[in-house]
Amino acid sequence: MADWSPPQAAGQQHNPQTSQISYNQHHDPTQDLFWPEPIDHSASNLSLQPEPKPQPQPSRPPLKQHVIKRRPVKPIISDSSPPTGAASNEPALSPVIPSPLRIRKPKIPSPQLPMRSVRLLIASLGNPPPYHSTRHSAGHILLKHLASHLSLPPLTKSKLLGSGLVSSGADVGRDEYTLWQSASMMNLSGQGALKAWKQFSNIYPPSDDTVTALVILHDELESSPGAIKLRRGESSPKGHNGIKSVQLSLKSAGLLASMGERFIKIGIGIGRPVSREKDDVSAWVLGQLTHVEKSKIEAATESLAAVMQSEIRRLERS
Repeated sequence: MADWSPPQAAGQQHNPQTSQISYNQHHDPTQDLFWPEPIDHSASNLSLQPEPKPQPQPSRPPLKQHVIKRRPVKPIISDSSPPTGAASNEPALSPVIPSPLRIRKPKIPSPQLPMRSVRLLIASLGNPPPYHSTRHSAGHILLKHLASHLSLPPLTKSKLLGSGLVSSGADVGRDEYTLWQSASMMNLSGQGALKAWKQFSNIYPPSDDTVTALVILHDELESSPGAIKLRRGESSPKGHNGIKSVQLSLKSAGLLASMGERFIKIGIGIGRPVSREKDDVSAWVLGQLTHVEKSKIEAATESLAAVMQSEIRRLERS
């Protein structure tokens, strides 16, 4: 039986893609009835339509992930009242902000005491001629080369500081240095050193602006030739008769205790014999310096000058 199509309604435009509908004509012979039923093509078309193939995606190089590690920051709880409508039992949070910078306060230098002028009386102990070139007179040799190293006048006789030889640094603009060489025997050095110190203290009386110190140069039996050893204040003379005489004289005059660390002893090494017998040690210290030993003592002058500068800086702030 042929397909039947219903008549097109007036005013309706015909669209061949959407309005073309096929019908099956049905007939009921018992009641002599005819009726059309449309054919549903959508289901069949959908079932027969192939599924679209997935389009291959263009390959891209993997992106480098830059991971930024951050320290977790705890939320900051505000002390202000919660906003209107907020739950009263929940703390109000302020926006997360970075930790404040830690700025160190600049160190304020402590006020320094005004520096004072320093005046040193550097006195050497030893023996007069003909023993002036022995190991026991190493202090005299060192003092002579110190005067030359500091460009001070040569040591000459002067009544300025009692007996002995003097080189005044004030004559060449080096007021901090006054050199004095004992003229007595080693074992009797105390009285001459005490007199020189008293006269020196009269020339430069201690005050708030000036500090004075006594430096004793002597031979050091227990140190290697040319080695320098410094001691301050009263201490054991360790068998050195010249140091023993000086300390005893200053103590008898009531000056040693008040001098404190303004009493400085610097020993210059002369070595020692293998034997510790008294006679052997006496023969050693009274023996003539060898050329090598004398050269080592003279070479210690620069180190001695550096030690003197260090003591001057210490005393300036004492």
